[in-house]
Amino acid sequence: MNSDKFMLIFVCVIGFCFGERDKVINFHDRIKYKDCDDVYRSGYNDSGSYTVYLNRSQPLKVYCRFESGIPAISIMQQKYGTVNFARGWYDYVNGFGSTASDDYWSGLEHMKSLTDAGYHRLVVTLQDWKNIIKTIQYNYFVLGPANQRYPLHIGEYISSHILPDDFWHSNGMPFATIDVPDTRNCAVNMRAGWWYNYCTYALPTGRYYFGGPYTPSGSFYDGIFYSDWHGMGYSLKYIRMDLYHI
Repeated sequence: MNSDKFMLIFVCVIGFCFGERDKVINFHDRIKYKDCDDVYRSGYNDSGSYTVYLNRSQPLKVYCRFESGIPAISIMQQKYGTVNFARGWYDYVNGFGSTASDDYWSGLEHMKSLTDAGYHRLVVTLQDWKNIIKTIQYNYFVLGPANQRYPLHIGEYISSHILPDDFWHSNGMPFATIDVPDTRNCAVNMRAGWWYNYCTYALPTGRYYFGGPYTPSGSFYDGIFYSDWHGMGYSLKYIRMDLYHI
């Protein structure tokens, strides 16, 4: 098999398909790294896609972020508006998008593996269309069992930019999607998977609208909003969720 043909082979790991050579930074490395902390200690310092194992036999493809000097794993991002987040249960469990160069959701099963491995600190980065950046942080972030639809458990909220806590409304709620909906059909009406509680004050998985203020596609606000910053009728330019090991 020649190298050109090899470059066209794609491998799928936990819902993500990627050409290994040009996508995963540690592709040629034979070491089975436990996590991004392990990757960083080995000498890698470029943020990007890596293969790690989390003490499992099967590899996980993750986005390791090293900008702050403290390794983090990014579990979702909306920045370009190129990936459709109006997806069903299978995709939200297994992940979709590209961690190498695009928007993505890493997958509920992937997220649970991370929280089970001690990744409990969640940092959410938000940016509006004036390029103002704000961050919020939870020092406790855990997902419950799959057979209970991965209920969200968060606590110890910290905001570095005096933003009210808009994730609290989802605390304790099971995940819902358009084909496995919540009792109030918020997932169906808002066209995004999330931990809904009739419905939500924050929607990182919402539809990407350019420019900020938007008119929803239906009768429910469905943009990428954080209601206590610009309101539900304003869709953010960028949002990212990172997990740190504690």
